Amino acid sequence: MNLHPDYPIVTGAYRMTDAWTTLLPESFNKRFEDGNLVLWRPALTFWITIFGNDDGQSTDKRLTSILEAASDIRSDQQIERTAGLVRLTYELAEEDASRRTPIYKSISGYVIAAGGHVQISAYFDTPDARTLGYKVIHSVQNN
Repeated sequence: MNLHPDYPIVTGAYRMTDAWTTLLPESFNKRFEDGNLVLWRPALTFWITIFGNDDGQSTDKRLTSILEAASDIRSDQQIERTAGLVRLTYELAEEDASRRTPIYKSISGYVIAAGGHVQISAYFDTPDARTLGYKVIHSVQNN
């Protein structure tokens, strides 16, 4: 596996912010771009944005807002509720002629807690990368 030597490498329990962590079972490069955290490795890239809850909206209200704004062509939608978290995932078909693999899929993930939420998009090129994408998204926790 070839990670980029000019960027930091992260693995294991990774603290994205004081409030949010994720578990990276494999090594990823890390950078910040346009205010987003980007974690990537061959065949899999995560774009991560973390939001606060300045308006004090309930997790259900934020979930409803996210679903209202989501693409109508989403597939494989799942909503899971655990102690203190609501987790939404769905997949989208993507196309980008500038990519080596121009047609691919992405996983859109949202992890919502009382104090805010994480939006995490995973762009994958292989079935193994898809599996790893879901594993990382499901590991996101609010501290």
